[in-house]
Amino acid sequence: MQEEERRLRQRRHERIARTKRILRFLPRRSNVHRYPGLKWFARAARKRLYLWSFRVKAVVPALYAGCILALLPLYGVQLPLSALLALLVRANLPVLVGLQFISNPVTVVPVYLTGYQVGRACLNLFGMDLPPLNFEEMNAFLSALHSERLFLNLGYLARVWLVTSLGGIVLGSFLATAGAVIYKIAAYEVNLSYQRLRDLQRRNRASSDS
Repeated sequence: MQEEERRLRQRRHERIARTKRILRFLPRRSNVHRYPGLKWFARAARKRLYLWSFRVKAVVPALYAGCILALLPLYGVQLPLSALLALLVRANLPVLVGLQFISNPVTVVPVYLTGYQVGRACLNLFGMDLPPLNFEEMNAFLSALHSERLFLNLGYLARVWLVTSLGGIVLGSFLATAGAVIYKIAAYEVNLSYQRLRDLQRRNRASSDS
């Protein structure tokens, strides 16, 4: 029994160390004030324990909100929006914020292009035939969002944004569902391991007392 207890203790320490390595890149209660997009949010965040909970009921909403937000064409305002969403759905803030790095300066164009194609495919199922979008058009779309040309072709930009948003919701929901299933399985296994460790500790104490 003692050998199994040592093994379970070691696995627990390894999980804690692995979690700490991941969390050092994400906002925590101690450093949330250092993030420019979350600075205004720091005082309120520290008072809400659910923002830092890794229980299933806090992580699953964070997965859905985070994946969908990350794939919506809202690049540049995702951090403050993720803070508001974490409050709204009572979700884990580090997970929700961390998922926003799915769309970054390197991946933003292929991510949004994929979102447009998925949204277009969904609309095609209902008989709405939309033209495909290539990398050049997506780059032009992103450039127009940051220039005075935004209002020259507002209808086109609105169509691209809406179709890309639809695709982002579909893709985000799919990724979040897969992530939620994996997380629930992992959490179940961790809980079983902790329960087994507590049972062994209780038996060892009982045997030593006797």
